[in-house]
Amino acid sequence: MRHFYILFVLFYCASSTSVLAQLDSIQKLDEVIIADTKLTEYAEGFQVRSLSDSILSRDNASLTDVLRYNSSIYFKENGYGMVSSPSFRGTNSSQTAVIWNGISINSNLNGQTDFNLIAPNSSDQITIRSGGGSVQYGSGAIGGSIHLNNEIAFRKNQKNELEISYGSYETSKAIFKSVTSSDNIYSSVNVSYINSLNDYKYLGEGIKNENGAFQKLNIGYNFGARFNNHVFTWNSNYFYGDRNFSSSITAPSKNNYKDVTTRNLLSWTLKSSQLISKFKAAHLFERYRYFPDKDKLLFSEGKSNTYIADYSLDYFASKRLKFNAILNYTLIDAKGSNIGSNQRNTLSAVLLMQHKVSSILSYGLNVRKEFLNDFENPLLISLDGKLQLRPWYAIKVNASKNYRVPTFNDLFWEAGGNIGLAPETSLQAELGQVFEFSNLKFNLNGFFIDSKDLISWRPNDSGFWQPINIAETQNYGLEVTSEYLKSFNQHHLSVLMNYSYTKATNKEKNNQLLYVPFHKATGLLNYQFKKFSSYYQVLYTGKVFTTTDNIGVVDPYWVCNLGAEYQLNTAHTPITIGGKINNIFNIYYENVAYRPMPDRNFQLFINFKF
Repeated sequence: MRHFYILFVLFYCASSTSVLAQLDSIQKLDEVIIADTKLTEYAEGFQVRSLSDSILSRDNASLTDVLRYNSSIYFKENGYGMVSSPSFRGTNSSQTAVIWNGISINSNLNGQTDFNLIAPNSSDQITIRSGGGSVQYGSGAIGGSIHLNNEIAFRKNQKNELEISYGSYETSKAIFKSVTSSDNIYSSVNVSYINSLNDYKYLGEGIKNENGAFQKLNIGYNFGARFNNHVFTWNSNYFYGDRNFSSSITAPSKNNYKDVTTRNLLSWTLKSSQLISKFKAAHLFERYRYFPDKDKLLFSEGKSNTYIADYSLDYFASKRLKFNAILNYTLIDAKGSNIGSNQRNTLSAVLLMQHKVSSILSYGLNVRKEFLNDFENPLLISLDGKLQLRPWYAIKVNASKNYRVPTFNDLFWEAGGNIGLAPETSLQAELGQVFEFSNLKFNLNGFFIDSKDLISWRPNDSGFWQPINIAETQNYGLEVTSEYLKSFNQHHLSVLMNYSYTKATNKEKNNQLLYVPFHKATGLLNYQFKKFSSYYQVLYTGKVFTTTDNIGVVDPYWVCNLGAEYQLNTAHTPITIGGKINNIFNIYYENVAYRPMPDRNFQLFINFKF
């Protein structure tokens, strides 16, 4: 009964505010609506980078491919297409939040997101936000966050796009997108399907990836309607994945894993001259089934339902000062073969402030407090600021306290769960410098993260593995991003580069953390002439340690890809044909010890727009 009462209170607050707002002067809403306004409106002192459409179209098989070649995030992947977990600034996979239209979609069961289960084409915008974001986005946003946003654009538009591709290892893929919109109605649908035998060679080993086949289906739908100063939006996404888990060099595998996720979000927004009122209701569902032997029906299972009610009120005190108050209630109901049946209730109160003191100085203050769940939740505070010293030079700074609550697996796993766990906490600071010239953009960021009470699974006195709050870590490093653009006549050239140095140590042993490279670099060279374009991708990953004593090592590697596209002249339908060669130098490399990645392979595609 308490759950329904809290939902009713939130809805009542939204309705009351809406009535008051209508008494004020009415302004027409912006043409493009993005659900996650915190990302752009309250992050002046953070490094926030959105990936271009061309980048998303070239690595559209998975979110792992997109981010591996276009960011400083390192991915630990158990063979191509298998479980993929990130290390953002040296943090672990549960400390990177994935935010879908303003809502965290990290698994309630293990606390992380498998980036091979996210279809990048289902989002209109993918943005990387570096640094702690727990105040705004809740548990898990410690190293950084990845934002998947759908845009609702109220303008007359009708477009359809179909892409079909085929490549090595009998890999076939189809993507369809359709948008229909007017001044007051918006509707879009996107569908993607990929199927691959994924039986690439293990170079130098004389064997293939015999159990690596996978297929993925993603369906997304977005709707928006505008009536005077009211906007209603609906975002929906369905995903189904069926994967065999690849064998390693040392051991065969017959494992199979099936995933189903659904996400639904309904929003009601009302805007006046000084207020923006928004009420959101969401339902998230996830389910996995693990088959130790794909030829048998025996499996273990886990699933969860998440119900969210969220009320947000923006108040513009002046042109330079604004506030955002958020009240969020989340109910999680989880069941599984190894965790039983359990619930979690969380009520969160958040206050954000952004103050533009002058054209030179702006700063922000964010505060978060949570209630109702089973932990002593710390008061979280975040400060950030931007100093625009010259038109071409700015300094950004932020500091924050962040946290991650234990997952259902941590707490309730049979013969190992520990209900006495405390949330992980971290303190961090970041200093960034931004240089922007006519053709060159350059960012230099230094960061520091100090974490305690990290959850580590260790054998107890009975011999069972059990999670305990024991680990303390310290991460620091440097990140560099740059972009150079040059055009002459009908030639267009762009060069994008990322480099990161990360030192992440366990304070107990003073050793580098597992699967955190000291060095990572990416490069992208684009060239376009009239209707022809080509690109060259470079990825360098330094060595990573695979054992806590820093003896086991995965060697460093370079991987290079080459692609080209050409737009054909047609009377009515633009047609683009192209291809890509991955790992053009056919090198042997691993992300995880004894699990090779693909040899040289190709992909051909044809794209229709109508």
